[in-house]
Amino acid sequence: MKKTLFTFIFILLCFIVNAQKSDSTHTHYAFYRGFSTHETELKSKRGILNGEYIIYNGRKNIGAIGNYKNDERVGRWVFYSQKDSIDQIYNYTTKILVFNRPDKRIRFHIDSLKDGDRVVYPAKIMGYLGLFLLTRNYTPPFEIQKKVGEFNLYFIFTLDKDGKLIKYETKVASLNFNKVEAVNLKKLKPEDFDFSPARVNGKNVASVMIFESTLGVNLNH
Repeated sequence: MKKTLFTFIFILLCFIVNAQKSDSTHTHYAFYRGFSTHETELKSKRGILNGEYIIYNGRKNIGAIGNYKNDERVGRWVFYSQKDSIDQIYNYTTKILVFNRPDKRIRFHIDSLKDGDRVVYPAKIMGYLGLFLLTRNYTPPFEIQKKVGEFNLYFIFTLDKDGKLIKYETKVASLNFNKVEAVNLKKLKPEDFDFSPARVNGKNVASVMIFESTLGVNLNH
């Protein structure tokens, strides 16, 4: 009898909690910087995110999943580079990078490193998705539109000791061409500035993170 009563009370409590949740929030599909999303929003304050949030990378593939509280990201967020492949786990509450998949296209520069130093390299928060959003509006220099071939393309992010982006440059290079251009930081979104900082021997330090790519030019297209 006690077991039956306990089961009934437990089911009743679950029903009440779920009812309260559905009464205070509602979910809907929306868009986030060109990606489709499934959002949980407060009913009492439209536009204020509160609850589970999913960014879709493609029709059904999840690109990111986490939670909002009063319109701020909280707790662990998981970012995916492709279906079922975790790219990064970041805790927005503790500001701790839990996991970040290495990428051979990314290299780093930290001043005054010595043999034996314990180094934690910087990372773009949101992983590859964050890098994509930060670099997708790149426009090649006008000069190379009349050239044919493949060029090395570098996105250069200068970060302060707290992991904030303070300078953003692009560089296009080949055997007979080299051009560096500054990116206007005023055109970026607030989250574009957020990186996990570099650390040396347990202390945050300034750093440079370089994302390498290639740029092909064909005058027939």
